[in-house]
Amino acid sequence: MYRFDKIKLVIWDMDETFWNGTITEGNVTIPEEHIKLIKDLTDAGIINSICSKNDFQLVVDELKKYDLDEFFVFPSINWEPKGNRIKQLISDMQLRPANVIFIDDNPSNLGEAEHFCPEIMVSSPQAIPQLINDVSGCEKKDIEHKRLKQYKVLEEKHTEKANYSSNEAFLMESGIRVEISNDCITEIKRIHDLILRSNQLNFTKIRSTEDELSVLLQDKNYDCGYVSVSDRFGDYGIVGFYAKKDNRLEHFVFSCRTLGMGIEQYVYNILERPELTISGEVISDLTSTELPKWINQKENVKSAEKMQIRGIQQHQVLIKGPCDLFQVFPYISDTEMFDAEFTYALDSGLTIESTGHTTHIVESHRLSAEQKNRVVNEVPFSDMGMYSDALFTKEYKVAIISILADANLGVYRRKDTGERIAVMEYIHPLTDKASWEGIVSGEYPHTGFDFTEEHLVDFTEKYEFLGRNDAQTTLENLKYIRENLSEDCLLVIMLGGELYYEKNTFEAYNDRHIVHKEMNAKIREWAKNIENVRLIDVNKYLVDQSSFYDHFNHYIKPIYYKIAGEIVDIINEHIGSNIRETSKLKMIKIRVKEILAPVYYRLRKIVRK
Repeated sequence: MYRFDKIKLVIWDMDETFWNGTITEGNVTIPEEHIKLIKDLTDAGIINSICSKNDFQLVVDELKKYDLDEFFVFPSINWEPKGNRIKQLISDMQLRPANVIFIDDNPSNLGEAEHFCPEIMVSSPQAIPQLINDVSGCEKKDIEHKRLKQYKVLEEKHTEKANYSSNEAFLMESGIRVEISNDCITEIKRIHDLILRSNQLNFTKIRSTEDELSVLLQDKNYDCGYVSVSDRFGDYGIVGFYAKKDNRLEHFVFSCRTLGMGIEQYVYNILERPELTISGEVISDLTSTELPKWINQKENVKSAEKMQIRGIQQHQVLIKGPCDLFQVFPYISDTEMFDAEFTYALDSGLTIESTGHTTHIVESHRLSAEQKNRVVNEVPFSDMGMYSDALFTKEYKVAIISILADANLGVYRRKDTGERIAVMEYIHPLTDKASWEGIVSGEYPHTGFDFTEEHLVDFTEKYEFLGRNDAQTTLENLKYIRENLSEDCLLVIMLGGELYYEKNTFEAYNDRHIVHKEMNAKIREWAKNIENVRLIDVNKYLVDQSSFYDHFNHYIKPIYYKIAGEIVDIINEHIGSNIRETSKLKMIKIRVKEILAPVYYRLRKIVRK
C-alpha cells in the first residue's frame, strides 16, 4: 500500500485504469468519481501526470472532452516501455520517487517502475477508492492551484529549453526578474522550509529551528532578505534567503527550482560580496563579480542567434572536466570550435561530477551500452551523461581533460560484472555504514541526491569501494585514453595544483596537494616520450596564497586568463587555426571590476536611495 502523507505526484495509466476500456479499440468512459478525484488532488496540492502506452493525441482529445487535460503535466504517452520513462518524468519534475505513486492495471508495468525507481509507490486501480477517501478527508490547501501552475511553468521551460543550443541564449530570452524583500518575519514558514530542505544551494548549511530563525529575524543587528524570482514563464515565488551580520553571511540559501539561472551569483554581488564560509559542497560558483546580464534586463535582448553554437561538424576541440576547465572557458573568444562537457546538474538537482573523471572516460569506451544502462538504471544518483563517449566517437583534433576529479571522487566497482562508477568524495564511502548517518542527514557533502539508508544498503549489496584513484591508476587510465584516441587528436592534460591552501576547511582536501604532486610526477615522466600529449601545469602560475580565490581548486581570474592563453596557443599550433583569447584590455577591465566591485555596489545603493 501507499502512504498518502508522502504523495506529491500521482502518475496515471489510462486504459482500464483511469478510464474504463481501451481507447484504440473504441469508446472509453471516465467514472465521475475519477474526474472529481483529479480535481480534489489538485486542490490538495498533489500533482497528476500520465504514463501510458498509447497514441498521444487520442488521449489528449479524450481528456479535453471532460476539461481534464489542463490538470495533467509532463504527460508521457507513447509506445515505449514505462520504467525508464517514469524515472525520466520524475527527474524532469525535480521530485523524488519516494513522493510518487504510479497506478496501473498491469502488474508487469508496476514491477518495471519499481525496478527503475525502487522507492516509488505503486498500486493497481483497486487503490483508487482508498485514494478518494484519503483526499476527501485532507486539507484543501491549494484551491488556487499554485503548485499546478508552478509545474506548468517548469513544463513549458523544459520544452522550450530544448530549442536552444546555448543555455545563455535561453536565459537571455527568459526575462528573469529578481526582487529582494526585507519583511522576512511574514514569510518565516517558507524561509524556514527553505533552510531545512535545501542542500546543494545551501552555502552555510546552518539548520536553524523556526524559533531560532524568529529571534534572528527580529535582531536589528542582522540584515535579512528573501529573494523572489519570476520570468516570462511564470512566478517561482520565494526561492532564496540571506542573513548578514557584520558583513558576514550566516545564512545564504536558495531553492533548486531556479538552478542554473544565476540567482545566487546575482544576490551575492548585490550584497557587495560579504564574507562567506561555505560549508560542504555546493553546486554553484560565486567567483564572478559581474551581475548576470540576463537578470533584471531593461528589455529582452534578442541576441540568441549570435550566442548559439553552430553545427557540430564545425567543432574541432573537446574540453571535458570539472571547475578548473569550466573557469577557463569564458576567456576564449572563438567557442564555436568547442564542445564542452563539464560538471552538470539535472533538473532534479542531482549533480553529475564524474564526466571528466579518467575512470569514467575509460568506462565510456570500454563498457557496452547494456553495461552502461545496467549501472544507470540501478544507481539512482547516476546519469547516462557520465558515460559520454564523444571523446572517442567524434573526430576531434584536440581533447582537453583534467585530473582534478581523480583526486576527489570515490570509485566503486560492481561486484558481479566489474563496471566502475565514480561518485561523491572518497573520504565518506557510500559502502561504509559508519558514513551512512552523515550522508543521509546531509552533513557530508553530496551530489544533491536525497539519500536514504535503503539506497545505501542496496548500493552496498551490489558495489564495492575501491578508494579514490592513486597516481598509478590515473596514469594507466591516461595511457588507455591516449591509445584509443585517433592518432590525429592531441590530448591535453591539465595537472593539479601542488601549493597547500592554508584556509582549507574541507577534510577531504587536507592532503590534496600531496596527491596532486604524486599524480603530476608520474604524468610528467610518461608524457615526456609520448607524441600527441601536451601538459598544462597550473603550478607555474601559483605564486603564493594570493593565487587562491576561496578554495584549493579555485584560483583568481588572472591565473585562468593565463591558462586560457596557453590553451589557445596549443590549439593554434596543432590545427593551424587562429582562435583568440579574450583581449588583455578586457582582462584588465575584469580585474578592475574585481577590485572596485564592493565600492560600485555600495555607491549604486546610495544613488538608488
